[in-house]
Amino acid sequence: MSTGRKTDDSARVPPSGTGEAKRPRSIPRGEGVGWFGTAALVNAIGTGFFYPYQLLFFVAVTDLSLTTVGAGLTAATLIALPAVFMVGRLVQRWGPRTVLIVAALVRAGVFVGYLFIHHIATFIALAVVAAVAQRAEQISMPVLAAGTAPAEEVGLWLALTRVSFNLGMGFGGLLAGFVFVGVDDGSGYTVMGLLNAASFALAALLYLPLAAVRPASSQKTGRTGGPWRDGLFLRLALANFALITVIVATEVGLPVYLIEELRAPSWTVGLVFAVNTVLMVLFQLPITGRVEGRAPLRVIALGSVLHAALLAVLGLAGVLSFAALLPLLLLGVSIYTLGEILATQALSVLLVKLAPEREIGVYQAFNQVLVGLSLAIVPLLVAFLLTHTAAGLWWLLTAMTVALSLGMLSLHRTSATAVAGATPAPSGS
Repeated sequence: MSTGRKTDDSARVPPSGTGEAKRPRSIPRGEGVGWFGTAALVNAIGTGFFYPYQLLFFVAVTDLSLTTVGAGLTAATLIALPAVFMVGRLVQRWGPRTVLIVAALVRAGVFVGYLFIHHIATFIALAVVAAVAQRAEQISMPVLAAGTAPAEEVGLWLALTRVSFNLGMGFGGLLAGFVFVGVDDGSGYTVMGLLNAASFALAALLYLPLAAVRPASSQKTGRTGGPWRDGLFLRLALANFALITVIVATEVGLPVYLIEELRAPSWTVGLVFAVNTVLMVLFQLPITGRVEGRAPLRVIALGSVLHAALLAVLGLAGVLSFAALLPLLLLGVSIYTLGEILATQALSVLLVKLAPEREIGVYQAFNQVLVGLSLAIVPLLVAFLLTHTAAGLWWLLTAMTVALSLGMLSLHRTSATAVAGATPAPSGS
Protein backbone atom coordinates (compact mmCIF):
# COMPACT_ATOMS: atom_id res chain seq x y z
CA MET A 1 0.00 0.00 0.00
CA SER A 2 1.69 3.20 -1.18
CA THR A 3 1.39 6.29 0.98
CA GLY A 4 2.93 8.59 -1.61
CA ARG A 5 5.51 9.75 0.94
CA LYS A 6 9.24 9.73 0.43
CA THR A 7 10.94 6.98 2.38
CA ASP A 8 13.93 7.48 4.62
CA ASP A 9 17.21 6.80 2.83
CA SER A 10 18.88 5.91 6.13
CA ALA A 11 16.36 3.16 6.74
CA ARG A 12 16.58 1.56 3.30
CA VAL A 13 19.50 -0.18 1.72
CA PRO A 14 19.39 0.24 -2.07
CA PRO A 15 19.93 -2.89 -4.11
CA SER A 16 23.38 -3.22 -5.55
CA GLY A 17 24.24 -3.67 -9.16
CA THR A 18 21.42 -2.78 -11.48
CA GLY A 19 20.26 0.42 -9.81
CA GLU A 20 16.61 -0.60 -10.00
CA ALA A 21 14.53 -1.77 -7.07
CA LYS A 22 14.08 -5.48 -6.67
CA ARG A 23 10.56 -6.77 -6.44
CA PRO A 24 9.34 -7.51 -2.90
CA ARG A 25 8.78 -11.19 -2.15
CA SER A 26 6.18 -12.80 0.06
CA ILE A 27 7.50 -16.38 0.21
CA PRO A 28 10.17 -17.04 2.87
CA ARG A 29 13.23 -18.99 1.74
CA GLY A 30 16.04 -20.82 3.45
CA GLU A 31 16.93 -24.36 4.48
CA GLY A 32 14.36 -25.82 6.87
CA VAL A 33 11.64 -23.20 6.28
CA GLY A 34 9.12 -25.93 5.38
CA TRP A 35 9.71 -27.81 8.63
CA PHE A 36 9.66 -24.53 10.56
CA GLY A 37 6.30 -23.44 9.15
CA THR A 38 4.72 -26.90 9.43
CA ALA A 39 5.77 -27.30 13.07
CA ALA A 40 4.34 -23.86 13.89
CA LEU A 41 1.08 -24.79 12.10
CA VAL A 42 0.66 -28.11 13.94
CA ASN A 43 1.41 -26.40 17.26
CA ALA A 44 -1.21 -23.73 16.52
CA ILE A 45 -3.83 -26.31 15.52
CA GLY A 46 -3.48 -27.88 18.96
CA THR A 47 -3.84 -24.51 20.65
CA GLY A 48 -6.83 -23.54 18.48
CA PHE A 49 -8.45 -26.89 19.17
CA PHE A 50 -8.33 -26.25 22.91
CA TYR A 51 -8.33 -22.48 23.49
CA PRO A 52 -12.01 -21.58 22.85
CA TYR A 53 -13.16 -24.38 25.16
CA GLN A 54 -10.49 -24.21 27.85
CA LEU A 55 -12.74 -23.22 30.76
CA LEU A 56 -15.32 -25.86 29.86
CA PHE A 57 -12.55 -28.43 29.41
CA PHE A 58 -11.09 -27.85 32.86
CA VAL A 59 -14.49 -27.88 34.57
CA ALA A 60 -15.35 -31.17 32.86
CA VAL A 61 -12.10 -33.08 33.43
CA THR A 62 -11.13 -31.78 36.89
CA ASP A 63 -14.55 -31.50 38.60
CA LEU A 64 -13.54 -28.01 39.80
CA SER A 65 -15.94 -25.07 39.67
CA LEU A 66 -15.74 -22.44 36.94
CA THR A 67 -14.70 -19.78 39.46
CA THR A 68 -11.95 -22.00 40.86
CA VAL A 69 -10.65 -22.80 37.38
CA GLY A 70 -10.56 -19.11 36.41
CA ALA A 71 -8.74 -18.11 39.58
CA GLY A 72 -6.33 -21.05 39.22
CA LEU A 73 -5.40 -20.14 35.65
CA THR A 74 -4.77 -16.51 36.61
CA ALA A 75 -2.62 -17.57 39.56
CA ALA A 76 -0.68 -20.03 37.38
CA THR A 77 0.02 -17.34 34.77
CA LEU A 78 1.46 -14.99 37.37
CA ILE A 79 3.41 -17.70 39.23
CA ALA A 80 5.02 -18.78 35.95
CA LEU A 81 6.38 -15.35 35.03
CA PRO A 82 9.56 -15.38 37.19
CA ALA A 83 10.57 -18.71 35.65
CA VAL A 84 10.56 -17.15 32.18
CA PHE A 85 14.03 -15.60 32.76
CA MET A 86 15.39 -19.06 33.55
CA VAL A 87 13.91 -20.27 30.26
CA GLY A 88 15.72 -17.46 28.44
CA ARG A 89 19.04 -18.67 29.86
CA LEU A 90 18.22 -22.25 28.86
CA VAL A 91 17.69 -21.05 25.30
CA GLN A 92 21.17 -19.54 25.43
CA ARG A 93 22.70 -22.75 26.82
CA TRP A 94 20.79 -25.48 24.97
CA GLY A 95 19.70 -23.66 21.82
CA PRO A 96 16.13 -22.79 20.75
CA ARG A 97 15.40 -26.06 18.90
CA THR A 98 16.11 -28.17 21.97
CA VAL A 99 13.96 -25.92 24.17
CA LEU A 100 11.12 -26.04 21.62
CA ILE A 101 11.21 -29.85 21.56
CA VAL A 102 11.29 -30.14 25.35
CA ALA A 103 8.53 -27.53 25.77
CA ALA A 104 6.26 -29.27 23.25
CA LEU A 105 6.75 -32.65 24.92
CA VAL A 106 6.10 -31.11 28.34
CA ARG A 107 2.85 -29.56 27.10
CA ALA A 108 1.82 -32.92 25.66
CA GLY A 109 2.43 -34.58 29.02
CA VAL A 110 0.54 -31.85 30.88
CA PHE A 111 -2.60 -32.34 28.80
CA VAL A 112 -2.56 -36.06 29.50
CA GLY A 113 -2.06 -35.22 33.18
CA TYR A 114 -5.10 -32.94 33.22
CA LEU A 115 -7.30 -35.96 32.58
CA PHE A 116 -6.31 -37.58 35.90
CA ILE A 117 -6.46 -34.72 38.43
CA HIS A 118 -9.26 -33.56 40.71
CA HIS A 119 -7.55 -31.23 43.23
CA ILE A 120 -6.87 -27.52 42.91
CA ALA A 121 -3.22 -27.74 44.01
CA THR A 122 -2.39 -30.34 41.34
CA PHE A 123 -4.33 -28.35 38.75
CA ILE A 124 -2.39 -25.15 39.50
CA ALA A 125 0.92 -27.02 39.50
CA LEU A 126 0.24 -28.47 36.02
CA ALA A 127 -1.07 -25.13 34.78
CA VAL A 128 2.15 -23.42 35.93
CA VAL A 129 4.25 -26.01 34.06
CA ALA A 130 2.08 -25.52 30.96
CA ALA A 131 2.41 -21.72 31.18
CA VAL A 132 6.21 -21.91 31.46
CA ALA A 133 6.36 -24.32 28.51
CA GLN A 134 4.16 -22.05 26.41
CA ARG A 135 6.37 -19.05 27.18
CA ALA A 136 9.42 -21.19 26.33
CA GLU A 137 7.97 -21.78 22.87
CA GLN A 138 7.26 -18.08 22.38
CA ILE A 139 10.81 -17.20 23.41
CA SER A 140 12.43 -19.89 21.29
CA MET A 141 10.58 -19.43 17.99
CA PRO A 142 11.99 -15.96 17.13
CA VAL A 143 15.45 -17.01 18.35
CA LEU A 144 15.29 -20.08 16.10
CA ALA A 145 14.17 -17.94 13.16
CA ALA A 146 17.02 -15.49 13.77
CA GLY A 147 19.58 -18.29 13.96
CA THR A 148 18.30 -20.46 11.10
CA ALA A 149 16.97 -18.09 8.42
CA PRO A 150 19.28 -16.11 6.14
CA ALA A 151 19.71 -12.62 7.65
CA GLU A 152 17.51 -10.96 5.03
CA GLU A 153 14.78 -13.61 5.48
CA VAL A 154 14.24 -13.36 9.25
CA GLY A 155 11.27 -11.01 8.87
CA LEU A 156 9.50 -13.35 6.48
CA TRP A 157 10.17 -16.36 8.74
CA LEU A 158 8.62 -14.46 11.65
CA ALA A 159 5.67 -13.50 9.45
CA LEU A 160 5.29 -17.19 8.57
CA THR A 161 4.85 -18.01 12.26
CA ARG A 162 1.96 -15.52 12.44
CA VAL A 163 0.32 -16.95 9.33
CA SER A 164 0.70 -20.48 10.73
CA PHE A 165 -0.68 -19.35 14.08
CA ASN A 166 -3.80 -17.73 12.63
CA LEU A 167 -4.45 -20.54 10.18
CA GLY A 168 -3.86 -23.19 12.83
CA MET A 169 -6.04 -21.47 15.42
CA GLY A 170 -8.92 -21.22 12.94
CA PHE A 171 -8.62 -24.80 11.74
CA GLY A 172 -8.17 -26.08 15.29
CA GLY A 173 -11.36 -24.35 16.43
CA LEU A 174 -13.25 -25.83 13.48
CA LEU A 175 -11.87 -29.29 14.23
CA ALA A 176 -12.93 -28.98 17.87
CA GLY A 177 -16.48 -28.34 16.69
CA PHE A 178 -16.47 -31.63 14.79
CA VAL A 179 -15.24 -33.48 17.86
CA PHE A 180 -18.17 -32.20 19.89
CA VAL A 181 -20.59 -33.16 17.11
CA GLY A 182 -19.22 -36.71 16.93
CA VAL A 183 -19.07 -37.64 20.62
CA ASP A 184 -20.98 -36.90 23.80
CA ASP A 185 -19.88 -34.09 26.10
CA GLY A 186 -18.11 -36.26 28.68
CA SER A 187 -15.88 -38.18 26.32
CA GLY A 188 -15.55 -35.16 24.02
CA TYR A 189 -13.37 -33.31 26.51
CA THR A 190 -11.21 -36.39 27.02
CA VAL A 191 -10.73 -36.64 23.26
CA MET A 192 -9.86 -32.93 23.23
CA GLY A 193 -7.12 -33.41 25.81
CA LEU A 194 -5.63 -36.41 24.01
CA LEU A 195 -5.71 -34.76 20.58
CA ASN A 196 -4.12 -31.63 21.99
CA ALA A 197 -1.36 -33.73 23.55
CA ALA A 198 -0.84 -35.53 20.24
CA SER A 199 -0.53 -32.23 18.35
CA PHE A 200 2.25 -31.04 20.65
CA ALA A 201 4.07 -34.38 20.40
CA LEU A 202 3.88 -34.18 16.61
CA ALA A 203 5.19 -30.59 16.68
CA ALA A 204 8.19 -31.82 18.71
CA LEU A 205 8.99 -34.36 15.99
CA LEU A 206 8.70 -31.69 13.29
CA TYR A 207 11.28 -29.52 15.06
CA LEU A 208 13.89 -32.30 14.85
CA PRO A 209 15.03 -31.69 11.22
CA LEU A 210 15.74 -28.02 11.96
CA ALA A 211 19.29 -26.84 12.57
CA ALA A 212 20.48 -27.06 16.17
CA VAL A 213 21.61 -23.44 16.32
CA ARG A 214 22.87 -21.99 19.56
CA PRO A 215 23.27 -18.26 20.26
CA ALA A 216 26.83 -17.09 20.77
CA SER A 217 27.94 -17.02 24.39
CA SER A 218 30.90 -14.70 24.16
CA GLN A 219 30.24 -12.31 21.29
CA LYS A 220 31.35 -8.78 22.11
CA THR A 221 28.65 -6.16 21.85
CA GLY A 222 28.36 -2.55 22.74
CA ARG A 223 25.53 -3.13 25.17
CA THR A 224 25.69 -4.90 28.51
CA GLY A 225 23.61 -5.14 31.66
CA GLY A 226 20.49 -6.83 30.30
CA PRO A 227 17.40 -5.61 28.42
CA TRP A 228 16.19 -3.37 31.27
CA ARG A 229 19.31 -1.19 30.77
CA ASP A 230 19.11 -1.19 26.99
CA GLY A 231 17.09 1.97 26.36
CA LEU A 232 16.12 1.28 22.75
CA PHE A 233 15.10 -2.32 23.33
CA LEU A 234 13.26 -1.39 26.53
CA ARG A 235 11.17 1.26 24.74
CA LEU A 236 10.28 -1.19 22.00
CA ALA A 237 9.39 -3.91 24.52
CA LEU A 238 7.11 -1.44 26.31
CA ALA A 239 5.60 -0.48 22.95
CA ASN A 240 4.93 -4.17 22.32
CA PHE A 241 3.36 -4.43 25.79
CA ALA A 242 1.01 -1.55 24.94
CA LEU A 243 0.14 -2.99 21.53
CA ILE A 244 -0.54 -6.47 22.93
CA THR A 245 -2.75 -4.87 25.59
CA VAL A 246 -4.79 -3.11 22.90
CA ILE A 247 -5.14 -6.25 20.77
CA VAL A 248 -6.04 -8.61 23.62
CA ALA A 249 -8.43 -6.09 25.20
CA THR A 250 -10.19 -5.80 21.84
CA GLU A 251 -10.45 -9.58 21.49
CA VAL A 252 -11.75 -9.99 25.04
CA GLY A 253 -14.03 -6.95 25.16
CA LEU A 254 -15.58 -6.91 21.70
CA PRO A 255 -17.87 -9.99 22.10
CA VAL A 256 -19.19 -8.81 25.46
CA TYR A 257 -19.70 -5.24 24.24
CA LEU A 258 -21.49 -6.14 21.02
CA ILE A 259 -23.77 -8.80 22.50
CA GLU A 260 -24.41 -7.58 26.05
CA GLU A 261 -24.17 -3.81 25.66
CA LEU A 262 -25.39 -3.22 22.09
CA ARG A 263 -27.63 -6.31 21.77
CA ALA A 264 -26.16 -7.06 18.35
CA PRO A 265 -26.82 -10.53 16.86
CA SER A 266 -24.27 -13.07 18.08
CA TRP A 267 -23.18 -13.82 14.50
CA THR A 268 -21.77 -10.28 14.32
CA VAL A 269 -18.90 -11.28 16.60
CA GLY A 270 -18.07 -14.34 14.50
CA LEU A 271 -18.14 -12.26 11.33
CA VAL A 272 -15.78 -9.62 12.71
CA PHE A 273 -13.27 -12.20 13.93
CA ALA A 274 -13.56 -14.18 10.69
CA VAL A 275 -12.70 -11.08 8.63
CA ASN A 276 -9.71 -10.40 10.88
CA THR A 277 -8.42 -13.99 10.65
CA VAL A 278 -8.89 -14.34 6.89
CA LEU A 279 -7.16 -11.04 6.16
CA MET A 280 -4.26 -11.96 8.47
CA VAL A 281 -3.77 -15.31 6.72
CA LEU A 282 -4.04 -13.88 3.20
CA PHE A 283 -2.04 -10.68 3.57
CA GLN A 284 0.53 -11.19 6.35
CA LEU A 285 3.28 -12.46 4.04
CA PRO A 286 2.59 -10.17 1.03
CA ILE A 287 2.46 -7.05 3.20
CA THR A 288 5.57 -8.11 5.11
CA GLY A 289 7.46 -8.52 1.84
CA ARG A 290 6.19 -5.13 0.68
CA VAL A 291 7.27 -3.09 3.72
CA GLU A 292 10.51 -4.86 4.67
CA GLY A 293 13.42 -2.49 4.28
CA ARG A 294 11.32 0.58 5.03
CA ALA A 295 11.80 2.61 8.21
CA PRO A 296 10.40 0.13 10.77
CA LEU A 297 9.59 2.68 13.47
CA ARG A 298 7.44 4.57 10.99
CA VAL A 299 5.78 1.31 10.00
CA ILE A 300 4.96 0.66 13.67
CA ALA A 301 3.61 4.19 14.03
CA LEU A 302 1.35 3.76 11.00
CA GLY A 303 0.19 0.32 12.08
CA SER A 304 -0.54 1.51 15.62
CA VAL A 305 -2.76 4.39 14.57
CA LEU A 306 -4.66 2.20 12.07
CA HIS A 307 -5.96 0.17 15.02
CA ALA A 308 -8.01 3.22 15.93
CA ALA A 309 -10.32 2.66 12.93
CA LEU A 310 -12.14 -0.21 14.66
CA LEU A 311 -11.75 1.18 18.17
CA ALA A 312 -13.34 4.52 17.27
CA VAL A 313 -16.24 2.75 15.54
CA LEU A 314 -16.84 0.77 18.74
CA GLY A 315 -16.66 3.98 20.77
CA LEU A 316 -19.39 5.53 18.61
CA ALA A 317 -21.42 2.33 18.26
CA GLY A 318 -23.87 3.26 21.00
CA VAL A 319 -25.37 6.07 18.91
CA LEU A 320 -25.58 4.09 15.66
CA SER A 321 -28.28 1.78 14.38
CA PHE A 322 -27.21 -1.79 13.64
CA ALA A 323 -27.70 -1.21 9.91
CA ALA A 324 -25.24 1.68 10.05
CA LEU A 325 -22.90 -0.05 12.49
CA LEU A 326 -22.32 -3.30 10.59
CA PRO A 327 -20.61 -1.87 7.47
CA LEU A 328 -18.53 0.45 9.65
CA LEU A 329 -17.47 -2.53 11.78
CA LEU A 330 -16.37 -4.48 8.71
CA LEU A 331 -14.46 -1.49 7.31
CA GLY A 332 -12.98 -0.77 10.73
CA VAL A 333 -11.80 -4.35 11.33
CA SER A 334 -10.22 -4.43 7.84
CA ILE A 335 -8.18 -1.30 8.56
CA TYR A 336 -7.44 -2.56 12.09
CA THR A 337 -6.12 -5.83 10.65
CA LEU A 338 -3.81 -3.98 8.27
CA GLY A 339 -2.49 -2.05 11.26
CA GLU A 340 -2.06 -5.26 13.25
CA ILE A 341 -0.04 -6.84 10.43
CA LEU A 342 2.21 -3.80 10.08
CA ALA A 343 2.84 -2.99 13.73
CA THR A 344 3.17 -6.49 15.20
CA GLN A 345 5.43 -7.67 12.37
CA ALA A 346 7.79 -4.68 12.55
CA LEU A 347 7.96 -4.91 16.35
CA SER A 348 8.65 -8.66 16.33
CA VAL A 349 11.54 -8.19 13.90
CA LEU A 350 13.08 -5.33 15.87
CA LEU A 351 12.79 -7.18 19.18
CA VAL A 352 14.87 -9.99 17.64
CA LYS A 353 17.31 -7.92 15.60
CA LEU A 354 18.15 -5.41 18.36
CA ALA A 355 18.94 -8.07 20.96
CA PRO A 356 22.70 -8.83 21.21
CA GLU A 357 23.26 -12.44 20.17
CA ARG A 358 24.98 -13.46 23.39
CA GLU A 359 21.89 -12.38 25.38
CA ILE A 360 19.10 -12.96 22.88
CA GLY A 361 17.37 -15.58 25.03
CA VAL A 362 17.30 -13.28 28.06
CA TYR A 363 16.05 -10.38 25.92
CA GLN A 364 13.20 -12.46 24.50
CA ALA A 365 12.37 -13.70 28.00
CA PHE A 366 12.12 -10.11 29.23
CA ASN A 367 9.72 -9.33 26.41
CA GLN A 368 7.62 -12.40 27.24
CA VAL A 369 7.38 -11.34 30.89
CA LEU A 370 5.82 -8.08 29.72
CA VAL A 371 3.48 -10.00 27.42
CA GLY A 372 2.48 -12.20 30.35
CA LEU A 373 1.74 -9.16 32.50
CA SER A 374 -0.44 -7.77 29.74
CA LEU A 375 -2.39 -11.01 29.46
CA ALA A 376 -2.86 -11.02 33.24
CA ILE A 377 -4.17 -7.46 33.60
CA VAL A 378 -6.34 -7.20 30.48
CA PRO A 379 -9.33 -9.25 31.75
CA LEU A 380 -9.51 -7.12 34.90
CA LEU A 381 -9.18 -3.88 32.93
CA VAL A 382 -11.82 -4.87 30.39
CA ALA A 383 -14.28 -6.13 33.01
CA PHE A 384 -13.95 -2.93 35.07
CA LEU A 385 -14.39 -0.55 32.14
CA LEU A 386 -17.24 -2.48 30.53
CA THR A 387 -19.05 -2.40 33.87
CA HIS A 388 -18.54 1.31 34.57
CA THR A 389 -18.06 2.99 31.18
CA ALA A 390 -18.44 0.64 28.25
CA ALA A 391 -17.67 3.16 25.52
CA GLY A 392 -14.79 4.48 27.63
CA LEU A 393 -12.90 1.22 27.06
CA TRP A 394 -12.70 1.88 23.33
CA TRP A 395 -11.72 5.53 23.70
CA LEU A 396 -8.96 4.54 26.14
CA LEU A 397 -7.64 1.98 23.67
CA THR A 398 -7.89 4.56 20.87
CA ALA A 399 -5.83 7.00 22.92
CA MET A 400 -3.25 4.27 23.57
CA THR A 401 -2.81 3.59 19.84
CA VAL A 402 -2.41 7.30 19.05
CA ALA A 403 0.09 7.75 21.90
CA LEU A 404 2.01 4.68 20.76
CA SER A 405 2.14 6.02 17.20
CA LEU A 406 3.47 9.39 18.34
CA GLY A 407 6.02 7.65 20.57
CA MET A 408 7.34 5.61 17.66
CA LEU A 409 7.66 8.70 15.46
CA SER A 410 9.59 10.42 18.25
CA LEU A 411 11.84 7.37 18.62
CA HIS A 412 12.44 7.36 14.85
CA ARG A 413 13.83 10.89 15.04
CA THR A 414 16.41 9.87 17.65
CA SER A 415 17.15 6.23 16.80
CA ALA A 416 16.55 5.70 13.07
CA THR A 417 20.23 5.06 12.35
CA ALA A 418 20.61 2.43 15.12
CA VAL A 419 17.42 0.68 13.99
CA ALA A 420 18.40 0.73 10.30
CA GLY A 421 21.78 -0.81 11.11
CA ALA A 422 20.08 -3.76 12.78
CA THR A 423 17.56 -4.48 10.01
CA PRO A 424 19.14 -5.31 6.63
CA ALA A 425 17.03 -4.93 3.52
CA PRO A 426 15.39 -8.09 2.17
CA SER A 427 16.77 -9.87 -0.82
CA GLY A 428 15.07 -9.59 -4.19
CA SER A 429 13.17 -12.25 -6.01
